[in-house]
Amino acid sequence: MRRFLLASVLLLGTSPAAAAWQEARTKHFIIYSEQKTEDLRAYAERLERYDRAVRTVRGMDDPALSDGGKVTIFVLPNVAAVQRLHSFSGSNVLGFYLGRAEGSVAFVPSRIGARTRVEIDADHVFQHEYMHHLQLSDQKSPLASWMVEGIAEFFGTAGVDEDGTVRIGAPPQVRGYMVLEDVGFTTEQLLTGQTPKNAIERESVYGKGWLLTHYLAFDKARAGQLTRYTTALGRGEKPLAAANGAFGDLKKLEAELEKYARGKFNGLNVPPGPKPEVTVRPVSEGQAAIMAVRMRSERGVDKSSAPGVASSARAIGQRYPGDPLVQGIVAEAEFDAKNYPAALAAADRALAADPNNVQAMIYKGRTLAAMAKEKGASADWAEVRRWFIRANRADTENAEPLYLFYQTFADSGQAPTASAKEGLYYAQALAPQDMGLRLAAVRQLLQDNKVAEAEPMFAAIAFNPHLGPSQQTKLAEVMALIRARDGKAALAMIEAEEKKAKEEAAKRA
Repeated sequence: MRRFLLASVLLLGTSPAAAAWQEARTKHFIIYSEQKTEDLRAYAERLERYDRAVRTVRGMDDPALSDGGKVTIFVLPNVAAVQRLHSFSGSNVLGFYLGRAEGSVAFVPSRIGARTRVEIDADHVFQHEYMHHLQLSDQKSPLASWMVEGIAEFFGTAGVDEDGTVRIGAPPQVRGYMVLEDVGFTTEQLLTGQTPKNAIERESVYGKGWLLTHYLAFDKARAGQLTRYTTALGRGEKPLAAANGAFGDLKKLEAELEKYARGKFNGLNVPPGPKPEVTVRPVSEGQAAIMAVRMRSERGVDKSSAPGVASSARAIGQRYPGDPLVQGIVAEAEFDAKNYPAALAAADRALAADPNNVQAMIYKGRTLAAMAKEKGASADWAEVRRWFIRANRADTENAEPLYLFYQTFADSGQAPTASAKEGLYYAQALAPQDMGLRLAAVRQLLQDNKVAEAEPMFAAIAFNPHLGPSQQTKLAEVMALIRARDGKAALAMIEAEEKKAKEEAAKRA
């Protein structure tokens, strides 16, 4: 079940006659779009060139990815469609990204036609969020909140020229007033991790974060200072001490930054490199028919919207009983609606048509697990785990079956085996963008008294800039306990907060 909620079933259009959906596959992305073939190919090439440029500048590894590790991108007709899908109650987003163990996804507006400011900004939004995806894939030490957003802005404004050259370092036009007017946080407040108290201060984490990142990247006199700052944070130094030790007089840095904001910004030009490999093909008639349902399901459902999504999926599935991808989507929708017999039947139809359909294996296992929890002592957990093992063998680099295999032990009240723990840690390495999976790995490390190993893994959770002040305070307390190597106290605080969150969610439901 997707862990992001959607308030209502959104009708994006389900008629196969109205959609000429195509799929583009690259090394890092799977893209679904109604664009013309040449436009879709060009878009996919731009994304690949951006990925390569970021990895080149940051010295990142570029391992081979299976489908489970690629980002799936759905290109919607326009910004309004993205906003409706993002939030039924209203939204002003231009595009959004969800990092998850079951496969990271992004929803962006179409670039068909002339480039408008909105379309360029939508690219900025995706590149910013994809930078978070890459940061978490390569994070070796804790990053302060301003760095998380400042680095994402620094790379997020990149432009790709027609010859494939990628230009990095352009100022974020939508935050120009923040950079030039010097409002919001001071440099010292930014470096010491102050919690934003209003919209302007929140915006300055992005705008001034970009400016500080840019300045430290290009000013030769301050070369190496950012690394010293992050190293000090990684050692557990207080933010003020880390900032003073790395940058010296913070008022001097503030004055330099004000002057820098009014000058000419340098940039990096990353050469094109080899032409990216892009494969474009039309999707099947059944997949085109169910695409809108698939997007709603990927975005997330709750108990009020799940039945409607399942009903739509079921109707389309009846027309395409032999399409394994269609039946896999039906299985997921029926599972989300708790129609377990129907979910099993759809998974079986998918597997009959394609015995290697990983989604069907996963949803057969998930459905059997849900039914096993209802059965209690008579449940056959070995049969449940067999499906997750089978899914793992079909796609060894997919985090989801490894994570689900581990979860069966908690669901059954059994202690996880050594292989289950190993699978959990490998799943976390494969999908570090999933905060729920990351927290599960942290908890297991704390339970096994591997507190030092838990610290860097917990850092991305503790320094998440999108959390509210009270959450950030609690996470800072947990991080302090972990750094003091008091794993039991840290685990107790995590579990207390999770219990509180579940109780509050139950009240809202």
